[in-house]
Amino acid sequence: MSKKRLNQAKKNIVFLGHMGSGKSTIGRGLSKKLGLEFYDVDKEIESETGQKITKIFDKVGEKVFREVEKKIILKLLDKESSIIALGGGGFENLKIRKLILKESISLWLKCDLNILEKRCKLSKKRPLLKNKNIKLEFLRLDKIRKKNYSKAKFTIDVSKKNKYQIIREIIEVLRPE
Repeated sequence: MSKKRLNQAKKNIVFLGHMGSGKSTIGRGLSKKLGLEFYDVDKEIESETGQKITKIFDKVGEKVFREVEKKIILKLLDKESSIIALGGGGFENLKIRKLILKESISLWLKCDLNILEKRCKLSKKRPLLKNKNIKLEFLRLDKIRKKNYSKAKFTIDVSKKNKYQIIREIIEVLRPE
């Protein structure tokens, strides 16, 4: 897909999916391949607040975090021809979801829950998994979020693929007819 073709559409490409599904890694790789700006919502939150996500959760809780996240996502969605990686819960907000579905190209990076569990087991940067049974928490989150994730324009199964295969597949689905 040519950069020019994507720029004509001026649509953002937005990655959604569970934590550990590869939104940041794939988004960063795709942005290099297409020569587009890349924004990682979690990194933008940390930059804006001067605090790590885990600290924000510990200090003020998830509700306040979600408000900060919403403000930053809405600001990023004002950009054009960018690639944006949402946090796992960013697509749960109705206003954000409607805006993304209407004005952006949404891609759900769907990943097997057992693979996600393995990826996230060692991470200390996942506040929603802190002091919890990771497998049960992913099952709980999947039950809640899957119905919204499935509204994405494209679903890419990333379970048993490397980042290069995934990026190639995304470029194929984005290629205009």
